[in-house]
Amino acid sequence: MQQDPDVIARTAEELVGDLNPQQGEAVQYQGPALLIGAGAGSGKTRVLTRRIAWILSQFGAWPSQILAITFTNKAAAEMRERLATLIGPVAQRMWVSTFHSACVRILRRDGQSIGLKSGFSIYDSADSERLIKIIATEFNLDVKRYTPRSILGKISDLKNNLTGWQEYLAAHAPDFTPGQRGYQFGHAGDLEAIHAVLYAEYEHRLGLANAVDFDDLIGRTVELLRKDPQVADYYHHRFRYILVDEYQDTNHAQYVLVRELAGVDARESADATPGGNGRFAGKTGPAWITVVGDSDQSIYAFRGADIRNIQDFEQDFPNAKTIMLEQNYRSTQTILDAANAVITNNEGRKPKKLWTAMGKGEPIVGYAADNAQQEAAWVAGEIARLHAEEGIAYSDMAIMYRANAQSRSLEEALINGGEPYQLVGGTKFYERREVKDALAYLQALVNPDDDVNLRRILNVPKRGLGDRAEGILLNYAREHGASFFYALMHVDEIQDMPTRTANQLRAFRDLMASLSQFTRAHDAKPSEVVAEVLDKSGLRADLEKSVDPQDASRLENLSQLQSTAAEFEQKTPDATLAGFLETTALVADSDQLPDEGEDSGKVTLMTLHTAKGLEYPVVFLTGMEQGTFPHSRAMEDISELSEERRLAYVGITRAKRRLYVTRAAVRSQWGQASDMMPSQFLDEIPDELVDWKRREAGVERMRGAWGRDEFDDDFGGWDDDFSSGTTFGGSGSSYGSSYGSGSRYGSSYGSGSSSYGSGSRYGGSSRSGSGSYGGSSYGSGSSGRSYGSGSGSRSYGSSGSRYGSGSGSSYGSGRSGSGSSHGGTRGGKVTTRRVAPKSGGSSAQPVSSLDKDNQLNIADFSIGDKVTHDKFGLGTVVDLQDKGRNSVITVDFGSAGTKRLMLRVAPIEKL
Repeated sequence: MQQDPDVIARTAEELVGDLNPQQGEAVQYQGPALLIGAGAGSGKTRVLTRRIAWILSQFGAWPSQILAITFTNKAAAEMRERLATLIGPVAQRMWVSTFHSACVRILRRDGQSIGLKSGFSIYDSADSERLIKIIATEFNLDVKRYTPRSILGKISDLKNNLTGWQEYLAAHAPDFTPGQRGYQFGHAGDLEAIHAVLYAEYEHRLGLANAVDFDDLIGRTVELLRKDPQVADYYHHRFRYILVDEYQDTNHAQYVLVRELAGVDARESADATPGGNGRFAGKTGPAWITVVGDSDQSIYAFRGADIRNIQDFEQDFPNAKTIMLEQNYRSTQTILDAANAVITNNEGRKPKKLWTAMGKGEPIVGYAADNAQQEAAWVAGEIARLHAEEGIAYSDMAIMYRANAQSRSLEEALINGGEPYQLVGGTKFYERREVKDALAYLQALVNPDDDVNLRRILNVPKRGLGDRAEGILLNYAREHGASFFYALMHVDEIQDMPTRTANQLRAFRDLMASLSQFTRAHDAKPSEVVAEVLDKSGLRADLEKSVDPQDASRLENLSQLQSTAAEFEQKTPDATLAGFLETTALVADSDQLPDEGEDSGKVTLMTLHTAKGLEYPVVFLTGMEQGTFPHSRAMEDISELSEERRLAYVGITRAKRRLYVTRAAVRSQWGQASDMMPSQFLDEIPDELVDWKRREAGVERMRGAWGRDEFDDDFGGWDDDFSSGTTFGGSGSSYGSSYGSGSRYGSSYGSGSSSYGSGSRYGGSSRSGSGSYGGSSYGSGSSGRSYGSGSGSRSYGSSGSRYGSGSGSSYGSGRSGSGSSHGGTRGGKVTTRRVAPKSGGSSAQPVSSLDKDNQLNIADFSIGDKVTHDKFGLGTVVDLQDKGRNSVITVDFGSAGTKRLMLRVAPIEKL
């Protein structure tokens, strides 16, 4: 066929000549279904773009016949840029976008057939929560008990599984009709009925507002393709080749969307296949589908991602071809060996072993801190050293952690050390109050039916229109079955309104009418509309006259919003205000990050979930403790533990040249200091790959000494362990009763053994072995903690506490301060004192879960035994791990799932 003249002709050699054999095979494969199992750093974006170019140049397809789906705007932009280099400017006209962006285009064009007008609003989570709060309040529900966020989470789960509100309402609250007022719930605790009613009413209000939320973008597109055969046929004929990146992260709704767009399940499509006859006419076969992903990087189950989509691809497409990409172009072999060793412990995965031609590289660096503050200070000091001594740019370093809450101590340490940083995943730019206010004006101008945004700005900035004025308009709107905007435009017809309220409402009405007229005249210049709104609404003036120093930064944010609109105009030939609002609605966390190669001059801090898809020369994985990472929720659930392990795999493979793993022996949780055991993921990394700068925290060394009676005989109450974790283990773990010379996690704590040193993986080579940072005095002013129970208790700390978080510690290269510096001598002696027990015999220190012992013995259990659990009910033992007093039992509880339980603390009884 004749090729599109705008496409740069590429020879086969140009497209595959520089690829490895597996990459080349994936690019050239000709067949209806292809799964590219792309390991971390294996060049999947290169393979995807080359495959698109191959389809155009070798299969004879037209650019309009290709749909390429990514998960972030940033990834889509990168793919378009690479395609432009390969095939020319025509790449800008191809559908290369995120799932949500593609669905917006489809719904804007064809959504009328399911009741969506083209100017619909897209609600972000804040808009949706506001609407849910409004609805819940009207139903007299306690929004503290039934929080809008939790209700939205349930609604999102239902939408991601394509469970419609009609279906859910019929099952749980069939007596409710959306729009019904004065509905009474049967009883307040009927959570499913509450969810069903709020889901139905939420969808009803979205419909009245001509709005959709993020989940609707997918679900309503599926609805459109299923309900309108003509629309479905149009897209079946249009898209002949569909390529989906990050397929392991798709949820059920996205999985169905791909099949619907491809026409996989259309009966008349069974036998035909795409060919080289240009624009397809008549009946055509399903589109050819290429999916790219890595089941080992499936980490978004909490967002509804279903790993079965990629695991079952070959079952869904019986003629599918699978090609594994295992050569890594990002990391050293040491880093890859660690990642391979960790992920191998997950069961049921496709075998895959990453390798590289880049060489072994430097060992992984490990550090065991006494507490979170010391861990953060050591990380900050190492960053300072790498920058000062080795010239590594701050922007080439990233600190990653399991949960956002862990960033606080890290931020404090970086601030104290004077190291610049940027935090990703905090309050997003478009979610800041002043930006949301400005966007609400713009949304209300584009879509007057959008009640949520119009009600938000009724009194922003303050103009004397409070709840009473809002209620008057709301009642009028309901009486006339119309929108809030309709009521505002007809304010003169509302009877018995106070004169002052009427005048203020008229002024607001005139403002919105004037802004609406300006918007229609300048729709192609979003930046000018933004400027007009900021000026005429009073948003800018209100902040300019403020004496609050924070309002200066808010003013800068509004300026940035206008600049962002101007950039959108420059990049978008057919720019509109609605188009600009779309880009603000569909932005993701990772889109905030600087482009690759751009030196921000700052260290990046982020969660591991945000880090996916990114890479840095130097990566610090922090908080590597049981209960922190893996998260405590995963302790009793094998599937969740598997996902946590995949998250560890993702974190490890973000590092290109250097990887640091750090942990804290004590971490504050819910206001109490908890003893933390090293993460089992550390145990899964081969010992020879890690250079431990400090294998064991100071408190752990002291415990080892106390266990050998090297301190006062009157001390008592110490547990053999040093963690508050509940369940742990994994292949090769030795946390149990064997605390002899081979113990991997520290000293011998039991009696009769003195193997404190050489064989212990986390014990150090000597009591104050070289490279130990344990002797330093960290901070001052802390009273320390008191350990033990009963009459004998030892405190460490007091004035000049080694473990206090007071300022003055300095860990940076060449730094000095009132505290100690990195590697100083031991300060703050350990004293002995007696603590009187509280009434009831409890100690001053909360008892760790590891102090418990229900006297159950692993030797009394066998696979197949029946047990009963206080929470999960009846279950069957499916696995046993003998770890002495820390033995682990795995039990299948049927509908409650399979749980891993630490035997001595689990509330179980053998039947």
